[in-house]
Amino acid sequence: MRTIMMRRLAVGAWLAAALPVMAQEYAAPDPADWREDEAPPPPAYSANQLIAVEMPPGSVVRMGVDPKTIAINRTTGIVRYVVVAQGPSAVNASYEGIRCATAEYKVYARQTPGNAWTPVSDAAWKPMSMRGQTGVTVPHPYRLARDGMCVGTTVPQTVDNIVRDLRSGNRSSLYN
Repeated sequence: MRTIMMRRLAVGAWLAAALPVMAQEYAAPDPADWREDEAPPPPAYSANQLIAVEMPPGSVVRMGVDPKTIAINRTTGIVRYVVVAQGPSAVNASYEGIRCATAEYKVYARQTPGNAWTPVSDAAWKPMSMRGQTGVTVPHPYRLARDGMCVGTTVPQTVDNIVRDLRSGNRSSLYN
């Protein structure tokens, strides 16, 4: 009995010392201090290796993200990527970012096959879920965040983790 009590005390002491460090490491950035970096130019992508993004039932548009375009900026907490939308009569690509700490997304540029990227003139951070305002959730950024681009309000450790989770259908409890 004494040995069990000693172990519990040791574990408790370790947790008391480790939790503040862990909490600070995984804390969301302070919005007052946060500044976005300049987005790099859109990366080249391939529509042949897309990871499918789950879309609402009945949607005629198929969407997928090219895993080779995913980039994490740990300083700003932004995950950037190229997503491709394929519909019955058109194919479009978007260069986007997700900010996990605030559950927002941003479109930086768009492209149609054979044309150059066109920067979005009104590029601004928008909520992925506007349930309180309009009852609408923007399907693909929300699902990308839920399925692996975010771990709660933080960015994953590596792009490999994101790709693995997107492929496996892992879901972040924060976005369920």
